[in-house]
Amino acid sequence: MVEVGGLMKYPHSLLSEAFDLKMRMTAYWNVVLKRLIDSMALHLQLSVSNLVDKDMEMEIVSELMGPNNGVGIERMMEEPPSIAVKRNKLIKSIKKLKESKEVVCKIMDGIVTFAN
Repeated sequence: MVEVGGLMKYPHSLLSEAFDLKMRMTAYWNVVLKRLIDSMALHLQLSVSNLVDKDMEMEIVSELMGPNNGVGIERMMEEPPSIAVKRNKLIKSIKKLKESKEVVCKIMDGIVTFAN
């Protein structure tokens, strides 16, 4: 509830201008808030990027190419056991589907030949 009794002493044109100003300020404030949120996100992204590029770059390179003759890179390229199991299951499924396709084709050929 908004009490408007006190507004009756002001001219209609002034009230209209005040309402218009209030609506414009509300819309502008929403834009300002969105810009602040966007700039904070961009600032965080830039900070993380600078951290990785400048501060952690040498650590990452030394870890990957360290004294163990590049064992870090080989370790990154290894396939996890869970992925290997899934890959083997998929290969078996593909093989089974191909065999099933051949059996269905033979059955369909038999039906067509019998029908003629």
